[in-house]
This record gives sequence, C-alpha cells and structure tokens, in this order.
Amino acid sequence: MARTKHFATRSGSGNRTDANASSSQAAGPTTTPTTRGTEGGDNTQQTTSPATGGRRGPRRARQAMPRGSQKKPYRFKPGTVALREIRHFQKQTNLLIPAASFIRQVRSITHALAPPQINRWTAEALVALQEAAEDYLVGLFSDSMLCAIHARRVTLMRKDFELARRLGGKGRPW
Repeated sequence: MARTKHFATRSGSGNRTDANASSSQAAGPTTTPTTRGTEGGDNTQQTTSPATGGRRGPRRARQAMPRGSQKKPYRFKPGTVALREIRHFQKQTNLLIPAASFIRQVRSITHALAPPQINRWTAEALVALQEAAEDYLVGLFSDSMLCAIHARRVTLMRKDFELARRLGGKGRPW
C-alpha cells in the first residue's frame, strides 16, 4: 500500500487521522479503523484533490459524538424571559415585596422617626402602606424607563430615577 498525503480537515477532535490513531494505539483501543477498506457500516466516500487531481483517502461521514449523559439545556434568546416575566407580574394582583421584610422596615423607620408613644401598627394599615409603596415604586420605575428610552438607552441608571423624581415632583424637592 502506497503512502498518501493526509490533508487537514476543518473538524476538531471528531475526525482523527490515521497518523494520530497509530501514535495513540499504545494508549488503548481507538474508534478509528487503521485499514483503508470499508468496515461494517462506515460511511466512506472517495474524494479527489482539486490541486493535484490525485486520490485522497476515504473520508468518514460526520457522526454525532455523544457528549455523555447530560443534554445541553435549552436557552431562550435574550429578553424573552424578561418579557414573559413582565407579562406574568402585570397579570398578578398580589404584592411583590415580601410582607415580613416590609413590616420590619416599617417598624425600624417608625422607631427611628416617630415619637416613642407610636410603636404599634394595625394589619390593615400595614397592607395599605405596602400597596401605596409598591404603587409608587412601579410608577417611578416606569417613568425612569421612559427617561432611559428617551436617552436612547435600555439600561436604567441612577440619573433616570433622579430625573423621573424631579419631573414628577416625587420625593425631595430640589
């Protein structure tokens, strides 16, 4: 059998040449056959070199290499999950901030700013305060997003919140 020139292939580690296979035979069994004949079920095709017109060796058809037992998880395009979450939260009517942490913050602010006689809240008052706070925050976020879009950006920044508060007359006066 005559020695033939092996041309480089574009695929990475999936297709191994006979030179690589013969050098690694000492390491263990390989999946690449060492003979040029067609063996049970190999999809081989004879190709010719366009430069020399000579024959190259048989070229193995690309076979799917199993990556193990793990399947690659499906990834949505950027923004798809965000839009789905927006639709989900717009349909909901329940409160977004956890009640326990909101009540804890209300009590700490009350303890810091109110006179010592005022230290108790009714449940209805806390729910009303939380609804008002969430309504204010949702409005502030939507106004800030409009400011960011006006500046031809999609990322919210601190200056968007400051501008939205200043234009809306919300929060501290300037």
